Parts: sequence; C-alpha cells; structure tokens
Amino acid sequence: MCGIAGFSGFKGDSAGTIARMIDRIAHRGPDDEGILLAGNTAIGMRRLSIIDIAHGKQPITLDDLSIVFNGEIYNHADLRLELEAKGCVFQTQSDTEVVLQGYKIWGEDCLTRLRGMFAFAIFNQRDESLFIARDRIGIKPLYYAQINGQLIFASEIKSLLQHPDLPRDVNPAAIDEYLSLRYVPGPQTLFSHIKKFPPAHFMVWRKGQGSLKRYWTPGSQPAWNGTRAEAQEAFDHAFDEATRIHMLSERPVGAFLSGGLDSAAIASSLTGQFPQQLKTFAVGFGWEGDELSDAAATAKFLRTDHYEIICGAEDTSLLGKIIWNLDEPIGDGIVLPMYLLSRLASEKVTVVQSGEGADEILGGYFMHRVIKWASVYSRYVPGLIQSGAIMPLIKAVPASLLNQAFDYPGELGEAGKKRLLEFLSILGKNSTAEQYRFLISLFSETDKQSFYTPEFSKQLASHRNEESALLDFNNMLALQFEHWLPDDILCKLDKMTMAHSLEGRVPYMDHKFVELVMSMPPGYKIGPKGNKLLLRNYLAKTRASGTAKRKKKPFYIPINQYLNSEPLKGMVAELLSESAVKKRGLFRWEAIRNLRQAADQPGFLFGKQIFSLAMLELWYRIFIDEEQGWL
Repeated sequence: MCGIAGFSGFKGDSAGTIARMIDRIAHRGPDDEGILLAGNTAIGMRRLSIIDIAHGKQPITLDDLSIVFNGEIYNHADLRLELEAKGCVFQTQSDTEVVLQGYKIWGEDCLTRLRGMFAFAIFNQRDESLFIARDRIGIKPLYYAQINGQLIFASEIKSLLQHPDLPRDVNPAAIDEYLSLRYVPGPQTLFSHIKKFPPAHFMVWRKGQGSLKRYWTPGSQPAWNGTRAEAQEAFDHAFDEATRIHMLSERPVGAFLSGGLDSAAIASSLTGQFPQQLKTFAVGFGWEGDELSDAAATAKFLRTDHYEIICGAEDTSLLGKIIWNLDEPIGDGIVLPMYLLSRLASEKVTVVQSGEGADEILGGYFMHRVIKWASVYSRYVPGLIQSGAIMPLIKAVPASLLNQAFDYPGELGEAGKKRLLEFLSILGKNSTAEQYRFLISLFSETDKQSFYTPEFSKQLASHRNEESALLDFNNMLALQFEHWLPDDILCKLDKMTMAHSLEGRVPYMDHKFVELVMSMPPGYKIGPKGNKLLLRNYLAKTRASGTAKRKKKPFYIPINQYLNSEPLKGMVAELLSESAVKKRGLFRWEAIRNLRQAADQPGFLFGKQIFSLAMLELWYRIFIDEEQGWL
C-alpha cells in the first residue's frame, strides 16, 4: 500500500515539485519513499510496507522501465512462476516487480492477469512515455490533470495541488452533483482541472498526448447456467477464496465487524481458514439501536480478539481532519465513525478486511428492494388506480404511519413522505437508471433550484448531463460500478483507513467474485424471503449461523442529535451563517435559513441536508480559502 505521484512535460523545478507532492501523502506510506527524475518527467511514491518489506523499495527499474505502484496483487506468486518460465529473473519478492515484469512481457494485456487492487505508473525512458492504470473496480484512488501539455497524477488531490501549474478553480457542475449524491461522481472532481482516473482504464501518455481505454466491464460475463444448488456451492467456494487471498501480508491483518451479515461472513470465513486468533474492530454510538451488541455476540461465537469504540457528538471536532483526508466532501455522517474505527484498528494491525461492496452486488440496500417493487408496481397496477387511489391514500396517511414500512431508524417525516410521492410519480416514465439516481439523491432537482442563487444557476446552465437508460435489476447493480462504488463507498474506506496508515481490503470486490455473483439471476440474491440470499445461506453453515437470519440494519449515525450538540452545533452556525453563505455566493441565504429552522421538525432528511452543506463549506475553507485552524 502506497501513495504515488508524478508528472510529465514539466519545465520547472521537477525535484522540488515531486518531493512536495509525495510529502503531502506521507500518511499513505510512512515506511519509505522513492523518486525517479528523468528530464521533464518525475515519478515518486510513499510506501507502507506490506509485502517483501525488506526489498520492495520503489521505484523499481528494469532496463528502460520504472514503476511506482499502489495496491496489492493477490495472485503475484502465480504470475511470478509464469513469468519465470518465460525467462524473467526477479530481484525482489514484491508484487510490484511482478507488475513491471508482466508489463514488459505482455504489455497492456498484463492488466487482465492482475487480481487485486492497484493504481500504478510505468515510465519508459526509451520513448519517454507513461503507462498509467487503475484496478477494475476503483478500490485504489487515482487522480490526474492535463494542463499546458503536461500530465500530472497522484493518489490524492492534495498531492496534485502541490504542482505549481495547477490552479484551484472550482467546478460548478461538480457542486450540483455533490448536492444530489453527497459525493462527486467521476470523472469530475470539485476542481475544474482535476479528474478522477476511471476504474478499469489505462492511459498511455506520450509526447504531450494521451487517451483512456477501458479493459474490463462489470456485468458483461455470460449468465449463470447452472442450478441454484450449484450456484450456492460456487458462491461459497469463491467467497472463501476471496477472503483467503486478501490475507496475503507480512504485517498483522484484522477485520472490521459491524454485527451485520457482510462483516460477520468475512470474520467467519477467516476464522474457519486460519488458526491464529483474528482481531476484529467495531464502532457504535452508545444507544440501543447500534450494532455493538450484535458485533460482540458474533465475536464471541467466532472467538476473535475484539475491540470496540464509541462515536459521540464530541468527535465531530474531527470533521476538518476528515475533509482534509477525503480530498472532497462526502456528505454522509458515516465518515466520522469510519475515521474513528480506522484509528482504533491501526493501533493493532496494519491491514484490515472490510465488507464494502456486498450490498451493491447482492442487492442488500433498501433501494434495491424499492426498485424491484417499483418495477412490479408500475407494470401491473393501472395508471388510473395509481393516480386515483394509491397516491391520494399516501397523501392522507400520516408520515408516522408510513415510517413503519421503512427499515431506517430515523423518522421519515413530511419531507420524506413528499420524496416518496415524487418517486411514485416518476414510475413508468423514467428509466431504471433515473429511478436509481432519484433514490440515492439527497437534494432533488426541485430542492436544488430553490437553493441556488441566480448567479450560480447561470454557471450551471451548460453543465447538464443525461443519464443513460438501464432497464433490469442486474444492470442497475452494474450502474453502481460507474461512480457509487469507486467515488463514494470505496473512496471512504481508502481515505479513512489511509489517514491512519492502515490498508483497507475488500474481498467482496475481488473481481472474480464480482463476475460470478453478477452473472447469477436476481432471484438468487433478493426475493420474498429477504435480501442477500446467497450470503445468508453461506452464513447458515458457519459457526456464526445465528447472524444468517438477522434483519439488515442501516448503519445509522445520529446526525440530528449531533447537530444540536457541541461542537457541531457551533460549527454549523459558523459555516452556514448569513455572512458565510452570502460570501460564498452559491445559495440563497433565505433557503439555508429555512432549512436550518426546519431541522427541528420530525424527519431525518433535513439534518442530512444541513450536514452535507456544512461539509461542502468546510471543504471550501480548507482547500480553496486555505483557512487555518480546521485541522
């Protein structure tokens, strides 16, 4: 695990610039650093030593090729044997050298042979080209900029910003997207000149030019053609294999344990395959609705060495550090407990397995059930009945009663009821992709227009994008790979773990496992008996079988409670004050004032919106204004 950075085409102080760039991401690699300078090109890295600790120093050079690498290749031993059979001679035991030797033999086709998470750059001194690639799903982050005939890249945006030719211009379209999704979907970022390097792509940069090329697509594999029993057997085997290969490390490995299905399955798989006691880590909020008791029960069943931490309102003082590590705001309160949990785990282990991605490929979210229900509703319920009976009935039902139909601990409220009615009104008129976007959006299009100042609305006029239509359940799952997973779910894990020099690994995102699960019929994943059926069946055969029937609990962060407590209450008062809002010029003060006043009403939506806006302003203070005191 490392942080990488570099550039090509720069005519200034290359040595000083690359040194500043890698120094900015020292937290990603506290064990070592390395730099290669060659004319107007420089590549560098900071290393967190996991594999071949003694000899894996980077950059590694082989003839005319030099590499800086971030990630882990879990099948590097098998690839090494294959390459040795072709005459390759290795100087180290590192997976980084396997990638370099593989590129020398196979060229760009080496990417299809790699099993793991990665972002890397290979410099060819012979033709002064750069080959840059990112893993299939986007587990490891990578950003880049093309400006003045230069290519600049790095693992984190803050590293790129150390380059003297990169301005800090804000991208207005990204602000609009952030309000909708609570994160900025790739390839754009909040900076006009910086882009996210897309997952499953590579680029060859030569003589001031380069283009992206995709090498893998989720959900493109042939449909499963075996029986349901055979599917379950294949799932069980593939899952155990995924968790096993993710244990590859010369440093201690642990696991996050939330108490839910996903992390319980990982812990169960690992304790069944490895004799040493597994260290597990859980975070809660000190109230009966959290999952600490479930996590503790699972840890007891599996006999793990278990550690817990409580996240409280006082921990919101860390939000400045969290934004700094995220590079861009993520308006989801989960970043706070993830930061604390990662800090706790880093005191005991260097690597941790986590359950990100399970919900996305197995239909585990409430929105997945909504999409399935909505397709039946719109197909079989006549339009006249929808508009003449069902919609008026929902309008008449109190929000407190509707709340019983949802599995979210917070109250639906009138704002949530209004959002439900909006969703029902678009059924049959919009594609699955548009329905999916609606469900994950925090601010609707109507909400946003009521917030924007006329000046900011004009800036957005030429930045509207149309979503492509995706029509079935499996394709809706595939849609999540475009930006939800790499730019939100996996980004949070990477940035919050690496903030503490901890490597986060995600066995559910092993591409072979993903390909298998995505090939299986939707009914194997979600049905009348519940969700994540394949995983529940797997768990039922383990020592943690008691978790197999647990109802999914959303990981609920009591944001509304935090908003009414210090220090977050005071932070919001400052960040969303009248003077601050008017100075920024994005939002109408009256709309922000009304939203803050509405936060005391029943419902979780207003609190989430306020938190999201506060995180955006905090990002402005740290990254644009470079205001001191927030870290």
